[in-house]
Amino acid sequence: MELKNTENVEASSLEIVLNEFSEEQKSLAKSIGDLVIAVNGLTGKLTQFEEKLDNLKVTSPPLNTTPIQNVISQSMDGIKKIVNEQPKSIVQEKRFLLFPEHNAREYYSVVLRWLLYIIMATYGYFLLKHIVDHWRL
Repeated sequence: MELKNTENVEASSLEIVLNEFSEEQKSLAKSIGDLVIAVNGLTGKLTQFEEKLDNLKVTSPPLNTTPIQNVISQSMDGIKKIVNEQPKSIVQEKRFLLFPEHNAREYYSVVLRWLLYIIMATYGYFLLKHIVDHWRL
């Protein structure tokens, strides 16, 4: 009898546990279903938001920079006027240059050409003088 009694207790406790598990599973299934519905709703809102962002066109107003340009040009004119009104220092230099600062190649070609002409003239003078001195004899 005791065996039947323990089997009845086990069966009834097993039935109670299974009923609790089935109730818990039903509540979890309902919660999961609610979560799926909420996620689908948020996904729909997100796609609508992305579509709005894609269709959004931003137009900026045209830039008008003429006032800034006028202020800058007036300031530059003022600066030029101030610089032009300042006294200028005049430096006079008196130099004797053996070698030029600029166009050295042209300078040397001219100087060497004239030096060659002077040497040729001197040699020609001495050659003619020598010929004339020996011709008289």
